[in-house]
Amino acid sequence: MLETEQQIIEVYRRLLDEREAIAGMILERQGDLDEHVLVLKTLRGCDRDKKAWRLVGDVLVERDVKSVIPEIEKNRDSLKGVVENAKQQLEAKAKEMREFEKKYNIRIKEKGETQGSEKKEGSKGQQGVLVK
Repeated sequence: MLETEQQIIEVYRRLLDEREAIAGMILERQGDLDEHVLVLKTLRGCDRDKKAWRLVGDVLVERDVKSVIPEIEKNRDSLKGVVENAKQQLEAKAKEMREFEKKYNIRIKEKGETQGSEKKEGSKGQQGVLVK
């Protein structure tokens, strides 16, 4: 059980950081996914026997278009799964944050708002944590 405002704020900031990390990972993986889709679109317009180079680890490997397409499709499908899983994690983290905010009556401090201004809103006897 969290006892002090400082502990509550620390936990809330950790939750914010975790949410931002998940969102950043989603953006990165979505970018990778978009690249895979673009490469597939380009390769499908090429002759199947044309040479294609694929980066495997740190090695550039020469293949042909017909052998590269299935590998890229497999990677694309894998990336789709990763992105979907991360989106579910993000939704779960957002839910966890909403529950935490409700439990500890947390509100985000707006620009120009001070500690004393929260009493003007008529929160009779209720205490909460104001996070800036």
